[in-house]
Amino acid sequence: MSALGAGWNSVKAVEMSFRFLRPEGPLTIRSLGADQHRAHITLPRGADGRLARTCPNQACSPGYFKVKPGTGITGQQAVAFCPYCRREAEPDGFSTQEQLRYAKDLVTREVHRGVDQMIRDSFKLGPSGRRKLGGGFVTMEVTLKSAPLPHVRPPFEDEVRRDVICPHCTLDQTVFGLATWCADCGADIFPTHTAAELDVVRRMLGDIARRREVLGRRVAAKDLENCIEDVVSIFEAAMKAMSTRYLVAAGASAEEAESQLRRYGNAFQNTARTQEVLSELLGVGALPEVPWESLSAAFAKRHPITHNLGVVDRKYLERAQDRQRPGREVRLVESEVEAALGHVSAALATVHSRLFGTVVAAA
Repeated sequence: MSALGAGWNSVKAVEMSFRFLRPEGPLTIRSLGADQHRAHITLPRGADGRLARTCPNQACSPGYFKVKPGTGITGQQAVAFCPYCRREAEPDGFSTQEQLRYAKDLVTREVHRGVDQMIRDSFKLGPSGRRKLGGGFVTMEVTLKSAPLPHVRPPFEDEVRRDVICPHCTLDQTVFGLATWCADCGADIFPTHTAAELDVVRRMLGDIARRREVLGRRVAAKDLENCIEDVVSIFEAAMKAMSTRYLVAAGASAEEAESQLRRYGNAFQNTARTQEVLSELLGVGALPEVPWESLSAAFAKRHPITHNLGVVDRKYLERAQDRQRPGREVRLVESEVEAALGHVSAALATVHSRLFGTVVAAA
């Protein structure tokens, strides 16, 4: 039996053949001949309407994502994509192990039901499961005590928190980290994803005034510090992802690309060293349209915030050329973080365009 459905909301299971399976029932089993049957299995979705998927490429990491059926390509779809490595496969080829287990459990329950019914039919047992045979001095009673049908537990799936909507086909998908490709149309959605991450910080920033009034100045100050840390973290993660992608596309293995980037350490936390990586490793020349100086001033404030509870130290003063006195807390206001968000957005868009040009969605 092959357990199949249609599109994302389907699963492929192992093949089995049983003569006693009947077309009625929740799986709408249909005979294909030669003792082969096809069952339709609809996979349950999460509370948010999303369906878990996993890349068929065993080497892909993290390989796990979710999609929202009904968004994106809603017609016949011959191929889908992994958002991490862009592996192509039929939409029902992205089943998770939990979904495969669920499909097999459903089929197993139908097998139990079919065996039970086959015995009843063979001995012509009534609803009570009993029948008397013979008569006179010799009689025999056949009794069938059916065991409870096996319990089928719905698939247990991991939680994934980063949602992104493809601007090309409108697929609503959820991924780990910063994914590159749309799972439906295969288009490059990396800029859309980084913009969504920056927008989360922007919304946090917009709530600081309210939290200052409700929770006090110290909480609001910590919120602001967290925002600038997140801005730098998003820049660093996005630059690493784009650098790795570029090196792999140029012929390096994932391990080789990681090794090359490792030589530069945490360079993407510093704008001057970021420009070194772009020039030396990626062959990208000067980017005058990127406001590196403004970014540098914002990034420099991250160091005392992250490593020294926001207290100014000499390392920060040397790096930022700031006139503040050691021991004081670094000055940070909402407008600085808002400006940094815009600068990071522009910088990432520029680097992406320079490295990958205009990426057209796959047909």
